[in-house]
Amino acid sequence: MPRALKSAEEIEALLLEDVRQQRHCDKVEGIRIRRCPPDEDNNRANWTVASVDCGQASREFTSAAVVIAMDRLQREVDAIPWE
Repeated sequence: MPRALKSAEEIEALLLEDVRQQRHCDKVEGIRIRRCPPDEDNNRANWTVASVDCGQASREFTSAAVVIAMDRLQREVDAIPWE
């Protein structure tokens, strides 16, 4: 099944929404992604998380939530190429 194409901003918003729904993560401030070559480590997606601003949220819970959200979204979404 082909992946949906979304802008970096759309992917970041999807990640943030997903992460904020997890326990102790509602105060996460932001997530940024970056381009990367598709390979096994990133589910053959062309993006990965570059940085996370935890805000007042727990780093431990936030890290786990980001990994889960990223894994799912990398299987569903590719980033529209950007400069």
